[in-house]
Amino acid sequence: MKLNYRGALYPVILSVLFICGQPAPAHALPRDVVRFEKAKESFREGYVYFNHQKYLAAVEYFRKAIAEYPDYMTAREYLARSYRLAGYKEEAIREWEAFLEEAPDNVLVRQKIEALRYQDVKELSGFSIGEFVLADEVASDEMRRYRFPNPVDFTVDAEKNVYITSFSSGKLIKIDPNKEGLDTYNAGMSSKLYGIDHFNGRLAVADFGEDMVYIMDTSLKVRSKIGAAGNGEGSFHGPQGLCFDAKGYIYVADSGNHRVQKFDPGGRFLLSFGKQGEYEGELYRPTDVAVSGDNVYVLDNGNNRVACFDDSGNFIKNVAVPESRSMRGISLFKENILIADEKTGLIVYNPSSEKSLVKSSWEKKSRSFSKLFSALMDRDEYLYCLDFGAESLYVFNPLQRHYANFDVEIASVDVSKYPVIAFYVSVRDRGGKPLYGLKRDNFQVIEDKVPMSGLYVDYLKDKDTSSSMVFCVDRSEDMRQYHNDVPWVAEFILQKMRTNDSFRVASAAADYVSETDFDWSRRRALAALGGAGYGAGKNIGKALYNSITDLVPRINRRGVIFLTDGVLDEKSFSQYTADNIIFFANSHHIPIYIVSFKEKSRTLERIALSTGGAYYFTRQVENLKGIYEKIHGAEENRYVLVYSTLRSATVNGWWSEVKLEVSYKNQKGQEWGGYFVP
Repeated sequence: MKLNYRGALYPVILSVLFICGQPAPAHALPRDVVRFEKAKESFREGYVYFNHQKYLAAVEYFRKAIAEYPDYMTAREYLARSYRLAGYKEEAIREWEAFLEEAPDNVLVRQKIEALRYQDVKELSGFSIGEFVLADEVASDEMRRYRFPNPVDFTVDAEKNVYITSFSSGKLIKIDPNKEGLDTYNAGMSSKLYGIDHFNGRLAVADFGEDMVYIMDTSLKVRSKIGAAGNGEGSFHGPQGLCFDAKGYIYVADSGNHRVQKFDPGGRFLLSFGKQGEYEGELYRPTDVAVSGDNVYVLDNGNNRVACFDDSGNFIKNVAVPESRSMRGISLFKENILIADEKTGLIVYNPSSEKSLVKSSWEKKSRSFSKLFSALMDRDEYLYCLDFGAESLYVFNPLQRHYANFDVEIASVDVSKYPVIAFYVSVRDRGGKPLYGLKRDNFQVIEDKVPMSGLYVDYLKDKDTSSSMVFCVDRSEDMRQYHNDVPWVAEFILQKMRTNDSFRVASAAADYVSETDFDWSRRRALAALGGAGYGAGKNIGKALYNSITDLVPRINRRGVIFLTDGVLDEKSFSQYTADNIIFFANSHHIPIYIVSFKEKSRTLERIALSTGGAYYFTRQVENLKGIYEKIHGAEENRYVLVYSTLRSATVNGWWSEVKLEVSYKNQKGQEWGGYFVP
């Protein structure tokens, strides 16, 4: 669109300057129009780089746009976004603060600054489980054919779907995060479903009435059954609570036999521990079990205590919880034990301090639990409490987060298939943790003040799982001695790769060099690993930064593997700091795995652990074997919002303003953006 400042279009074009809500200047002069036209061209160039996720290149053009026209607030806001997505937190905050000097009432920008500042504070302050606010409630009598009378236990999967067992009806109910019933499983007339747990797409469900444990998938299809009535190995008499451990082993509280039984992931009996009694190592009608590491915690309800064993069934100790009166369910969160007591309410017990906290009511004590049977904290720190008496599932939110907004961030916009538009989006809580499992109903897209329909959000979820990895090798002179071992380390990953995976070999000394394109060729990767040379310098910061940069545009699971001797020099992080690397990687959910031949660097270890990766030595063969699975099996936490615009393509060059809104459990978040009509 050609600008004619004397025509009616001039105010419209100038309004692009102030997408964030500020009015256009009323006294614009012809030279202002010329300057703005130059600034707009720079902005469009930067916008192209932004959408290709080349954020540092975008920074240069957005800075140029602001230099041409200092009041170009949209350019300044996109400059701040680009800094943030490029790993420069303080620079992003500085630009947003400059924005607020001109538009102090802009709430969205203020919230972005507060979110970044809060993440720094949260790392130091921690989180108190004791303060929570009701965020949502699922009542059985409102669920129609998905009712769950006399509920006793529940679990939550990675997609935030809830599975509730109904003791009186013998049914298992599946409900989505927005309280829509999805599926039911009816075990039979004599069934009394009790405990349930979820692990890696599998459900384990105890049937108290049939003395059996069902292994199901998340579609509620029974894949196998464990046990029968009796007191022998692998048999049950009234099984109640159960759980998976981190390796998929199953522990069952065999209440009527006064013991706990352990099964391997295939359902084969391994061992049992406990017998009827009140002394050390003895149990009386245990109701539930939870596992953390090597420790097994059993609710020994008949003896009103928590019995602790190791994972081989050896007794460790008994823990008395003074507030307990009738313990029903147990779960673990960080260093705390959560006990659902049907008479007391929720008891939060800390084994280290031996202190406990009781929560039985909320909303200034106007509401309280009737008979609490089960409670757990999910990974997003929502507290779920299942009330047998009220036949309701309550969802609570930490108090300090309840009144905070979600942090919604647009990483890029794809208009290549116009009129189909795709926004690549991340959603985080105020602490910076990704929010998983959101559904279409949790999003709304408003384009030029018109709500868009037909939104599709599962593009990445529905794709076949694949992964992209950068295998970057430290090629400083001291690494030459390990040259023949480099391919050996890479083989732990290359041998497991599939045809839809991709692998890039890179080298780093004073500079970063990509040795191969992204592909799945083991032969090309090994040739590059064996053929690269060595040189002076050890610019590890640049190596990690560029490795992340290479992975940012990839739309599958991603990870960096950096092979080094663990030795740093004074210039290793002079160009890109460790904090830059961590913030950059976390902005795009890319873990970094450090593999060292020799030394352990605290700086590299901090980078690895802070990005969700790990620090391994080459001698830790079993850990090296697991890197591929950790990257390939990671959960996708980006969203692609796809919809068809109503705008005609005849308005080429028009800026369409878009607002994204997110709502979940009474919390909200929003972001604005837009695109130029191609």
